[in-house]
Amino acid sequence: MPYLFASLKVAITLAFIGSVVSETVAANNGIGFLMLSASSRFQVPLVFAGLLLVAAMSIVLYAFCAILERRMTGWAFRGQAF
Repeated sequence: MPYLFASLKVAITLAFIGSVVSETVAANNGIGFLMLSASSRFQVPLVFAGLLLVAAMSIVLYAFCAILERRMTGWAFRGQAF
């Protein structure tokens, strides 16, 4: 179970990156498309707002998985000194 949560935390952050990249390449809406169209119109604050939004969503989901991991795998030894 600890390995499942470790891989889940890595996969969540990579999934957000993949979704933004796919939206910039082949979508007509979404955060990635918004960032791409804003950058072509030199609206730098909007690009950074989209970037911060994606980063915040990734951090929140990562923290949620970390909390869930601590609650479900309290029995697992993590190499910490007692």
